[in-house]
Amino acid sequence: MVYIDYMLNLSALPRTQAHPPREYAEDVLEFFVRRKEAGQDCALIMLTETRGGAVRAEGAMMAVCQSGQIAGYMSGGCVDADIILQAHQAMKTGQARKLCYGQGSPFLDIQLPCGGQLNIVIWPDPPLTKIHACLRALKNRQSATLTLREPQSETGDPILYTAHHKPKLALRLIGRGADPIALTQIAQAAGIPVDLWSTEPECLAAIEPGHDIQTQLLQSRGQLPPIEDDAQTAIILMMHDTDWEVPILQQALSGKAFYIGAVGSQKTRARRSAALKAAGVTDQNIQRIKGPVGLVPSLRQASFLAVSTLAEIISIYHKECL
Repeated sequence: MVYIDYMLNLSALPRTQAHPPREYAEDVLEFFVRRKEAGQDCALIMLTETRGGAVRAEGAMMAVCQSGQIAGYMSGGCVDADIILQAHQAMKTGQARKLCYGQGSPFLDIQLPCGGQLNIVIWPDPPLTKIHACLRALKNRQSATLTLREPQSETGDPILYTAHHKPKLALRLIGRGADPIALTQIAQAAGIPVDLWSTEPECLAAIEPGHDIQTQLLQSRGQLPPIEDDAQTAIILMMHDTDWEVPILQQALSGKAFYIGAVGSQKTRARRSAALKAAGVTDQNIQRIKGPVGLVPSLRQASFLAVSTLAEIISIYHKECL
């Protein structure tokens, strides 16, 4: 079925302020819930099936408000504009929609350059209790499942669309100077939560407060803040001080973080390993600490080191956590 009865002037919609991409399930659902609770019409879109090449994975979500505000995306720009139009029409009629783009699609004027197929469902009014439950679990750093019914089933039993989601990748950075500042800023731009610890008030003051950014001033090596690292957390030590490094890494090794890394050269790593061994840390645990960190060796710019380190973390995260 092709819908041609509704046109929307996207250029006339209000512009929104710059923000992280809101591409994670937690961010899309939080956006959706806040807009609905504010009394706005808002549709939830789910990518239910892909064939061939696709920018997003099955289960990816998008939210579209009647006001023009949007969170998430379904493609690299190939079909999102039409999905927004269809979402506004679904909100207008109150009827959910199933759409197909690419191979086998009725939208002959909308092509996917990758040659694949995207199947999506638009719900103008999905059950808020299910949305709240999924969002609450993700906010609590727990895996979550969201199951929604097919809008128009041709069989007696409606088809259920189920999406499984894990908490977002999170970073805990401990350091001072330019390195942790650069990594925090890059992670913030990508919508990745950061908990930054530093012995320097100036380092913490350089970070612009924002969503999912927390800071801690370290004052005593003997009284570190309690940790809440989970299996989707990466820890990066970005300082060169054995007196601080040893207790911080001992604490990190006691948690559940999937990645523990420390900046510095091979010589620094050897010195750090010897100090940890002298403090009673086992060789097996010392080997868990990655260093030098990053995909590119011997970088001398904080911004390059930040990109290199985050790329290494994401590579391991995709292999071990998804």
